[in-house]
Amino acid sequence: MTEYKKQYSYEEVVEKIENSRRFGKLPGVEVTRCMLAVLQEPQKGLPYIHVAGTNGKGSTCAFLSQIMKEAGLKVGCFTSPHLVDFRERICVNGKMIQKEDVTRIGNELLALEPDVTPTMFDYCLVMAVIYFQEQHCDVAVFETGLGGRLDATTAVENPAACVITSISLDHMQFLGNTVREIAGEKAGIIVPGVPVIYDGNDEDAAEVIAAKAKELGSPAYKVVQDGAKVLGNNKD
Repeated sequence: MTEYKKQYSYEEVVEKIENSRRFGKLPGVEVTRCMLAVLQEPQKGLPYIHVAGTNGKGSTCAFLSQIMKEAGLKVGCFTSPHLVDFRERICVNGKMIQKEDVTRIGNELLALEPDVTPTMFDYCLVMAVIYFQEQHCDVAVFETGLGGRLDATTAVENPAACVITSISLDHMQFLGNTVREIAGEKAGIIVPGVPVIYDGNDEDAAEVIAAKAKELGSPAYKVVQDGAKVLGNNKD
C-alpha cells in the first residue's frame, strides 16, 4: 500500500478529485494505464463488459447490471457523470460505494506519484477497479467516458464482451467530423476474438463496426429496430 502524505476527509477527497483537470495532455488510456501499473495492476482477473456509444450507454449499463445481478452474480458498475451523489459512479449490485471506501481509496490515489497527471475520470475509474476487486465482484460493467480507442476505460483491457450503442455526431472536436469517423473511435474498444454487440440502425456506423470486428476476428452481433420490434442475434 502507498504511504499516505496526508489523510483527507470524504468531502476533501471528493473535492480534490472533482477539481482535477477534466482533460489531460495525454490520452486517458495512457494515464490510466500508468496509474494501474503503479498500483501493480489491480484490474487483472476482473471480468468486465465494456460499453461505448453516443446514446444509451448509461441505460445499457443499468440493464446489463440488473440482468446479471438477477442471474446471481455480484456486479460492479462504473458510469458517469453522476447526477446528485459522487458515489453514483461506482456501484455494486445497485448499491453505491460507501463514503468510507471513497475516503480510503481516494487518499491512496491522491498520494500516488505517477509520471502522469490524472484527470477526474482517471481517479474515478481506478477507484472503481480497486473497489470492485475488493468486493470480489464476479463481473463489472464499464461505461466509456469519451470515444473508445483512447478512452481511459480501455486501459482495463481484456473485456469478456464489448457493447456499442447507437452512434451520432458527438464530441466532434475529439472524435471526428462524420458518423463513420466517430464510429471508428468507438469501435476502438473491440478486442480480438471478443464478442461485440452493436446497434445496427445507422448503416454507416454499423459498416465501420462490422469491418473492425471482422478485421480482429471478433464475433459481431448486430441489433436493429424494425418498427416496434428489436431484432437481435444477427451475427455478421
